[in-house]
Amino acid sequence: MSDHHNIPTEDKILMLDPQYVNVKDFEADGPILDIGGGGEGVIGKLKGDQVVAIDTSLEELKEAPPGPLKVVMDAANLTFLDESFAGATAFFTFMFIDPQNQQQVFNEIFRVLKPGSKFRIWEIVLEPVEDKNKQAIAFPIMIKLPQEEIRTGYGAPPPPHKYDIRHYVSLAQNAGFRGDDYDKEGQVFYLELSKP
Repeated sequence: MSDHHNIPTEDKILMLDPQYVNVKDFEADGPILDIGGGGEGVIGKLKGDQVVAIDTSLEELKEAPPGPLKVVMDAANLTFLDESFAGATAFFTFMFIDPQNQQQVFNEIFRVLKPGSKFRIWEIVLEPVEDKNKQAIAFPIMIKLPQEEIRTGYGAPPPPHKYDIRHYVSLAQNAGFRGDDYDKEGQVFYLELSKP
């Protein structure tokens, strides 16, 4: 994953409209693996010590609120046993993952999930940028949790091709997931997958 803090100068950033996401509580009968769970630690705030938050950045994990177990780990090379988790989440994480590693991340998440459990993804539609001077795409976002609201912003390098629901569903199906549900508001979408 890219370093979230390595942000180019303002003139090199394509700024998207502010986004809004409503994160509802969900059930998981056991531990939840949160990919990229550093920073705001949104899933950790929602599910507390039920979460195992992994991130490649120790600094991002240190910034995240207490509650989850925090582990420095690459999602493309999980060191957990097969079928260890009752759920998995990725909250605005895939935009930071090297496109060449995204399929492997889906494969690894599928491997460590128990059959019948769900992988939940919150992400934004990103498209290639025509202006080659732009080195990043960024957007402010308001995140509504059941108990609080978080105002923050995310930025990532422009993708090589369009990252939309179809892109992630294709990766998920290649890994063996079944698509159960999706929702979209503005450019933000929620995708719910299950391991048969």
